[in-house]
Amino acid sequence: MRKFITLVIIALAVISVNAQDAATTVVLLKSSTVKKKVDKSDAEIKDPKKSLKTATWMKRGDLFQDVFNIGLEQIQDGMDSKMLTLFYKQPISIENKTLEDGSSQETYVYENMKYVFLNGVMQQWIRVNPFVEDPLSISIEAYNKTLELDEDGKLTDKVKEALISVKVLLKKQGVNAYYTEDYEGALGSFEDVLEINKLSLFAGELDTVMVQYSGIISREIAGKTDDKELYLKSIGYYKQLAAAGFGGPNTYLQIKMDYMSLGDTISALEILKEAYNTYPDTVNVIANVADTYVQLGQIDEGIAFMEEVIEKNPNIPESYYWLGRLLINKEEVESIDKAIEAYKKAAELDPSIYYVWYDMGYIYYLQGADFFERSNEETDEATREKLIELGKEKYQTAIPILEKAYELNDENETVKYETLDLLQRIYYKEEMTEQYERVKDLKNNM
Repeated sequence: MRKFITLVIIALAVISVNAQDAATTVVLLKSSTVKKKVDKSDAEIKDPKKSLKTATWMKRGDLFQDVFNIGLEQIQDGMDSKMLTLFYKQPISIENKTLEDGSSQETYVYENMKYVFLNGVMQQWIRVNPFVEDPLSISIEAYNKTLELDEDGKLTDKVKEALISVKVLLKKQGVNAYYTEDYEGALGSFEDVLEINKLSLFAGELDTVMVQYSGIISREIAGKTDDKELYLKSIGYYKQLAAAGFGGPNTYLQIKMDYMSLGDTISALEILKEAYNTYPDTVNVIANVADTYVQLGQIDEGIAFMEEVIEKNPNIPESYYWLGRLLINKEEVESIDKAIEAYKKAAELDPSIYYVWYDMGYIYYLQGADFFERSNEETDEATREKLIELGKEKYQTAIPILEKAYELNDENETVKYETLDLLQRIYYKEEMTEQYERVKDLKNNM
């Protein structure tokens, strides 16, 4: 999450720097002066004649951009405190604080603003007793009123340019709100950008970055509040991205996650099928579809799906792996044999996939353990000996497969530990003392 916020900051910093390069002198806005103009504007929009003039509303839109910019005229993300005091003089006070992670936080307090520095770098700003709570919303309303009154369209280009400027300020406001942990405020700012883009001036412009961030923050708030409506909102944003082809398969997987958070496994499966139809060769999508079939208990449907996947592209090893995973859920002897064949095909196509070897070795272990358990209950000596012999065969088959799974696995410590645990059990049962001690030590040292 911090990564995407940083990207916004960089973009805004570039805009800020470019704006300053184009100007020769920047005059700081005086709060008292701007407030007088606001009072005058408030009176003008109540005046029967002046309220019908486009100039009244255009000026009001520009004015409330100034209201927002009070104390931010020279603020650049990433600036240090020396640069701040160069432009804004010395603060009334400086508040120092050491955070739990050892970081140093300094807050420079001014009459109308607080500027927070983390380890000497500007992190966020906080308004102090603002005389207007949400100036950018008022600015947007004023520009919309201008468009309404501008029947001949003479001000269309000018309003569009002004709203582009408002969008930049909204993004800046949203980023700052996020850093002050005002997630609802951040979401509101980003959604205001999207609302502006719905105006005919922008011909339905799709700001994929703002759509993505709105989806991310909606999900983040939902995770904290368990607000189902916010999960649905996140889904809506990500569906926009999916329709635009933004983000590739991962966009669909994000939608699937939101549906799963809602407990709607059926919808999760449907969106995954849509992802598969769009990206049929993507392993992660195939795996998610198969796994969701397992969660739903729709094993036969899942098997049919995987067989279709394999028929269309027989060279994806993971497809055979997931076919095997589905088959073992049927718990029938012939299905287990088919599962092993599927795993062997996966290993043939790509011998480096550790979990293929782990699953296959685990199956052989379970089969061996089953034979040994049955032998303990068998009263007929000949049958008992046969069952023990079959158990030993399965264990001996499992050993090299599980050893290979351990050797290949440099990703998943949990599976690595479980692999050693299975080997330890087998070596103990087979009285292979040296091997038993080896895997025991490996397991104990993890």
